[in-house]
Amino acid sequence: METGIRFAERRDIPALCEIWESCFHDPYDYIRLFYRENFDHISVPVYVEAGRPVSMLHLLDASFRDGADAQPAKLIYAAGTLPGCRQRGYMRRLLEDVTSMALRDGFALFLKPADASLLAYYRSFGFARDACLRLVTIPPGGKIPLTVSPLSPDQYNRMRDAAFSPRPYARWPDRHLRWCVADNAYFGGKTLALALDGETHFLMAAPEDGALLITETDLSLPQLRRVSGALCALFGTGLLKAYLPDGLCPEGEEIVSSVVCNGPLRRTYVNLILI
Repeated sequence: METGIRFAERRDIPALCEIWESCFHDPYDYIRLFYRENFDHISVPVYVEAGRPVSMLHLLDASFRDGADAQPAKLIYAAGTLPGCRQRGYMRRLLEDVTSMALRDGFALFLKPADASLLAYYRSFGFARDACLRLVTIPPGGKIPLTVSPLSPDQYNRMRDAAFSPRPYARWPDRHLRWCVADNAYFGGKTLALALDGETHFLMAAPEDGALLITETDLSLPQLRRVSGALCALFGTGLLKAYLPDGLCPEGEEIVSSVVCNGPLRRTYVNLILI
């Protein structure tokens, strides 16, 4: 029976769902939705034991942009091993394989560590800590009048590029933004354009445990404080939390947003990884 590393095929999706569910505990219909919407656009290296995938990671296309400079990049996402097959070195084999591929083909690899304690583990494969986000908590303030409207994924991506391109940032293809918007909507969220002081801003947010969690926005911290009451009223929450670029926000909890292999360390703004 087949044993070793290969790329997953469509026939492997049930096994991939089993690994995902055992590692991340997401609803099964959500996992199936992920593969239905994304499988044709991603690569899934797997370690196969007796013909069946037991360890996996997903490679999603992106690029690192810094002015006129651009480097192809791939996000390592949803890496996991069946509980009964852990401590056998399968994930190490997969990471060694994809980092060798990145060095050979010239693309950057990046990922968001699930926990800060994993930084040393990823360092052993050549990853270095790069950027952080700031998670700020804002009590609802005054309810100033707001005009909001839905944003399509492609509109959101154009606005995102305009907002973040003055600094190093990870750019996503439109198909990834389409998944992000669908993913956010699955969990009861909205992707919106918001008018404030004669300018149009964007945000992606969803209610979570009684708070409104803003995954991404180009609103500054002072602007968020001004609109926090109106946004909480719109989503029916009693609190607002937001992930903001650490270079633009000096407050809040520091969250490591990326470790990078074979790419520049420029405090590259990285978001829309796990929504």
